Amino acid sequence: MSGGDVDPRWEPLAGRLPDGAFEIGKDGAGLLVVGFDGSGPSRNALAYAAGLARRDNASLLVVFVESLNSASLWFFAGSPIVPDSAADLTEDLKDELRGSGVPWRFVSVRGDAARELETLASSYMADAIVVGRSRRSLFGSVAGSLAKRARRTVLIVP
Repeated sequence: MSGGDVDPRWEPLAGRLPDGAFEIGKDGAGLLVVGFDGSGPSRNALAYAAGLARRDNASLLVVFVESLNSASLWFFAGSPIVPDSAADLTEDLKDELRGSGVPWRFVSVRGDAARELETLASSYMADAIVVGRSRRSLFGSVAGSLAKRARRTVLIVP
């Protein structure tokens, strides 16, 4: 193949679709779900997701999952008392995303992190889930669980 020849397999699809036909979907992501707990890896995941969302003209659904078996869960007279960690993260999150130019929403839920992230991604029809790499081994971590069970793309950011 010489320099002036073009392989038709690599030409853009413009003009190849019949009149009145269109391609369903769009290039790039429309919505990314991001796991955020304020840790270093979750900040890296948020930064990566914000950059990706900005380039793709997408939105972020930032999710904090409070584990029900965490040490922060206390019981008083038989009722669970969970500190409002999500409220503590809200200002931090605003600082992280200030000036990014990306539309975002913050959601706080309680339960198993991998399951809740996948459930929300499914409910909102997200294109991908972005999480930070856990300091623990890949097996048993949120990232590892998502990689095994998720029905959509999972991006694990170091």
